[in-house]
Amino acid sequence: MRIYRSLEEIAAVPDRARVIAIGTFDGVHLGHRRIIRMAVDAAAELEGIATVVTFDPHPRQVLRPGEAPRILTGLGRKARLLEEIGVHEMAVIPFDLRLAALSPAEFCKELLSEGLGSRQVMVGENFRFGKGGTGGPADLLSLGEEYGFSVTVLRMIEDGGGVVSSTRIRQYVQEGRVEEVANLLGRPYALEGRVVRGAGRGRDLGIPTANVEVGPEVATPALGAYVTRSSVDGEPVLPSVTSVGTNPTFEEHGHVRVETHILDFSRGVYGSTLEAEFLVHLREQIKFNDPAVLVDRIREDVREAAEYFARGGGSVGFMSRR
Repeated sequence: MRIYRSLEEIAAVPDRARVIAIGTFDGVHLGHRRIIRMAVDAAAELEGIATVVTFDPHPRQVLRPGEAPRILTGLGRKARLLEEIGVHEMAVIPFDLRLAALSPAEFCKELLSEGLGSRQVMVGENFRFGKGGTGGPADLLSLGEEYGFSVTVLRMIEDGGGVVSSTRIRQYVQEGRVEEVANLLGRPYALEGRVVRGAGRGRDLGIPTANVEVGPEVATPALGAYVTRSSVDGEPVLPSVTSVGTNPTFEEHGHVRVETHILDFSRGVYGSTLEAEFLVHLREQIKFNDPAVLVDRIREDVREAAEYFARGGGSVGFMSRR
């Protein structure tokens, strides 16, 4: 899959029928995947190009920085997920105040028509565009006729809990409801980052952990321990336990850390990229007065994780690519 970081880059590509799925697509959840698959299928019928148009940074980081949401899916993981669906191109459009100030008509003319050469455009029914979000699906349908592209508007997917949305998923992640998150994403929620050196307490306690560097803009699950499956530098996955916590046994005001213990694994991983998929919430964070009691609790977490995988949970082998 080709990735473009500006309209100028994509404009240099030879003109072919381009079918666009446009949106922030944070999480690439089941609703997003439906829109994107529609674009892939339509492009195949036209013998054209399936293109996902997204924005970086998240529009709310520019328009309302204090209200910007935590990100569910970084650009690297988003690109991999889109490629698995069959997308040919991802156009990452820099979102800035100039783009935000375009009227709906200017947005369609400059971005969708002239910039991308859109033949068809796929959006969700909640898609907003143009200055102040004044443009909606009805406006897009009308402007598409004017600028030469057709528009398909897809209804949002619902389940027993309501609409499948990034906002709802973000809330579930923050509450530690990772099994419900997996149902809405169509795959487990994952965190990815470089393994950095920590205090070395896990090694000293006999349970070595990889300290995964996760940016403050990323949505992390609620503090606690989780059954996970982890991949180092894209290799086959292994069963693991991941702690999201502040190390309250040792620190009074620690910052949130993501630490993963891979079961039956002894290779050094400093400097590697580790991706952990969250499968089951084992427990909330606990402060222990005695480090020995903490070690016993972690060993119990590891035992529970091993039993989970022994029962066939979270089939280990390769990361799910659904």
